[in-house]
Amino acid sequence: MKQVNFYQLTPSNTEEYFLNIIFRFQLSKTGVTRMQLPIWRPGRYQAQHFSKNIPQVRAFDSAGEEIKLNKKGTSAWEFQGSKNQCVEVRYSYYAQQADAGGSVSNQEMLYVNFITCLLFIQGQEERACEVKVDIPKAWKIVTSLNESKKGLWSAPTYRELVDATFMASGKIFQYQWKEGHVHFWAEGIGPANIFQGKLLDSYRQIAAYQLQWMGHFPVKEYHFLHWIKEEAFYHGVEHRSSTMMVLGPPDRDLYDDLIGLASHELFHVWNIATIRPKELWPYNYAEEVYFPTAWFVEGVTTYLGDWFLVASGVYQRDEYLASLLGNLKLHFERDGASKQSLIESSIDLWLDGYGKAIPDKRVSIYYKGAIVALGMDLLIRKKFEHRKSIRDVMLLMNERFGMKQQGYALADVYQIVEEVYEASLTNFWQVWVEGNDPLEEPLNELLDFVGLKLERSDRGLLLNLLHEDLNSDGEKWLQ
Repeated sequence: MKQVNFYQLTPSNTEEYFLNIIFRFQLSKTGVTRMQLPIWRPGRYQAQHFSKNIPQVRAFDSAGEEIKLNKKGTSAWEFQGSKNQCVEVRYSYYAQQADAGGSVSNQEMLYVNFITCLLFIQGQEERACEVKVDIPKAWKIVTSLNESKKGLWSAPTYRELVDATFMASGKIFQYQWKEGHVHFWAEGIGPANIFQGKLLDSYRQIAAYQLQWMGHFPVKEYHFLHWIKEEAFYHGVEHRSSTMMVLGPPDRDLYDDLIGLASHELFHVWNIATIRPKELWPYNYAEEVYFPTAWFVEGVTTYLGDWFLVASGVYQRDEYLASLLGNLKLHFERDGASKQSLIESSIDLWLDGYGKAIPDKRVSIYYKGAIVALGMDLLIRKKFEHRKSIRDVMLLMNERFGMKQQGYALADVYQIVEEVYEASLTNFWQVWVEGNDPLEEPLNELLDFVGLKLERSDRGLLLNLLHEDLNSDGEKWLQ
């Protein structure tokens, strides 16, 4: 009989924000068993040590006798067990991180990122899991998990379970549409009138274009999950078959933020959930995992996420150029004098997190990474007169690594881009990725190809047309 690990989550009736969790499993061997809570989550390459939200962990055998646990490090517990022994673990989790990557439990809603709060047994990451969540009967549920029985949610493995979220509330909206064989859902908490007309049409256009551009979709269902908060907020997290977007307040125009975030997070279905660095295949949740290609994960996605808006017809040309200038300013006016290369900053995310580092140290893997992606795209387009582009790079990355479920190395990125370009790009990598020299001059050499120029003025950085309008190459670039 197939073994299944079982979790039950129950919001506490006596302690605000706490989730009471039961974890039941059967041991597959005799000896020391290590129980672990992830210390980080995919999409944020920074140790967060979620175990800080757990005051105590207790374990019991099938007779109700308590099992002695030994704490190991910040996020692991060990005990002596025997093969086929059934164990029940009980603990509570303080769920008050009210953003897209956290978990929160209160009187109005329950939102759970399972990776933040569900323990696992090392060596059992591929075992099937079931989850029961106790919520008021009147609440509706939003999740990308499958409901195997009434009130019981399942995942083929722990890895797939913790790449999903669970949201329940009395204020749920839901819409569904289909692109080819893929079902898309827009669902969440907030005023339902935000998710009508123009916004849903834009979601459909973006999704249809990305599917056509990549040629296949790795999952059969995809969920755009939303939480519209009363306060000002902007945060998104990607998952393999969903994204969670938290924005607010509802009385401001959220359209541009929503379509930009949705386009970015949707492309992560390919560029990280499917096409993944070798250091992250599979995910090791128990320790920090350093990899030098975080700039490719986030930079290419940032560039293409915005470019898809204009290529799909959701944005007009001037709207896209304004967005591009905004990203360029975030690098050149904030990080242009930073000492680190993109590779160094990819690794130092684990050290500095996503907030400010010391002055002039780190560059943004998002914004400088996007400049490198723009540079690659224009470099390829210029040589081949738009017959090739960054699309050829991503299609090859998907074919060689994504579809084969194999991780890539930094050298693989270089090799595939050079294969598309049909020549060595050693100098490009040394200057744009491995170095820290200013990029305004080499970027302008490529922008000239599409009729644009980056200039400094008393008003700051400007992106100007060289002529009254974009040239023909500029028009082809944005199609």
